[in-house]
Amino acid sequence: MLKLKRLIVLYLLVIMIGVTVGCDVNSTSTTTETFTDLTTFLTETTTTNGYIGIEVTEVTKTEYEYKEAFYPSSITVIIKRTSGSFFILHESMYTVTGFDSSIAGEIELTVSYGEFTDTFTVTILEFTGIVIDMEYYSSVQGLTVNELFLELRTILNDTKTYVSYDDARYILDESDADPNIPGNIILVYLGTSISGVWDYGATWNREHIWPQSLLSYDSVMSSDLHNLKPSNPSENSSRGNKYYDYVETSATYEPPDEVKGDVARILLYMWTMYEILELVDSTPSTYQMALLTVLLEWHELDPVDDFERNRNEVIYSYQHNRNPYIDYPEFVKMIWG
Repeated sequence: MLKLKRLIVLYLLVIMIGVTVGCDVNSTSTTTETFTDLTTFLTETTTTNGYIGIEVTEVTKTEYEYKEAFYPSSITVIIKRTSGSFFILHESMYTVTGFDSSIAGEIELTVSYGEFTDTFTVTILEFTGIVIDMEYYSSVQGLTVNELFLELRTILNDTKTYVSYDDARYILDESDADPNIPGNIILVYLGTSISGVWDYGATWNREHIWPQSLLSYDSVMSSDLHNLKPSNPSENSSRGNKYYDYVETSATYEPPDEVKGDVARILLYMWTMYEILELVDSTPSTYQMALLTVLLEWHELDPVDDFERNRNEVIYSYQHNRNPYIDYPEFVKMIWG
């Protein structure tokens, strides 16, 4: 009797083992367990374990913007067995090649795992923005509106080196040098060429495009080289702290057409650089300047020229930050429309 009981127990064990093994090879069974251990599969062969290939079974992101990075989690890759069962592979276990988001159109990507490969396609959308080819601005690629504005602010502040207001006396003669007459400078409002030698403000002085009084005489903002231009002392006094417009009044000042864009881009730089500042469309108070709508029009009416580009380079060599609206005039429309 005891012997019969042992035989029955042994028989039941055999049946249980058979059921367990059968679940693994049943042609209708599948498993969605995800494997992340690469060595589990690399030490196995297709002949001994029945693995026959991989397959991309799902692609959740099929369109990419210009220069957008590939999303590894956007695809599901499985490894299949001859039995019909499969395992989901973790993204660290396979490689994806062929992705290039710098050229528009449909591209085929290849997924590789050991000797197994599979392909799928994605579309790179037509690029409608601008290509950022200056390393200084590389982090703004693809950004617009407020995101672009704030990232530019970060760049400008991270790279700026303080230059004193006194030092500006011996830098403006280089930044605003007359390209045709060595030793001379171009005055901002009158446009005349005079000697660049500093004589303590008798011949020319330092004009603040964003007036000092509206900067609350802050020593850092007041010494920013981008905001300073050589000016005729009398004209500087006449302008005072007036804001800019198309007409001359007791509160407004109109610069010559030849420098209206220069003035606009300087003020846009200042707003971008200093969080406390703001351009407005009304009479400005402290930390404000105007008129924004007019300045945006002047940016278009008086495009960037070689004089501005050279000035930007000279200031960069001393202050180590740049005016982005000179380097990329398109930024203005991308931010303010």
